Amino acid sequence: MMGSASLLGFIPHHAGIIVSDLDTAMKAFIRDLGYRFYQLEVNEKNSTLSGSSASFALRFGIGQLGLNTIELIQPVAGATLYSQHLAQAGPGLHHLAYSTTDLGAARKQFDARGYACIESGSIRGLVDFTCYNVKEIGCVVEPLQFSCDLFTFLLQNAQPFP
Repeated sequence: MMGSASLLGFIPHHAGIIVSDLDTAMKAFIRDLGYRFYQLEVNEKNSTLSGSSASFALRFGIGQLGLNTIELIQPVAGATLYSQHLAQAGPGLHHLAYSTTDLGAARKQFDARGYACIESGSIRGLVDFTCYNVKEIGCVVEPLQFSCDLFTFLLQNAQPFP
């Protein structure tokens, strides 16, 4: 379905990786690769996820190493896109996220290419996002638009690990 023109206005942001045990995964990334992490919990009180159960909980580890950012996601409770991925495919790469200043325009670009929207959501005070199944790439692609600086948000809403 890809046309000749590239998707415009995207800056690579992070790789999203589903894990079954966030603490174990963060410790391995720290020990083996030198990452530093902030952790936070996302649930129905501070976020919305389309297609999720009424109540859900996810633990996130946001890791930084130089200019590289990863997002480790542990499904904790309820049904979400992430818990379904863990049950069906096991731990591993889930998505590549790209920052944009106009999420509406990004959605139009993905929709025009015929990509299936599989989730949209928001973490209040931080980000709005949409996940698309892009089979040609082999994973989900997530355009996102931040409402504030990620590191300011983490300093105010997350805990350093360990």
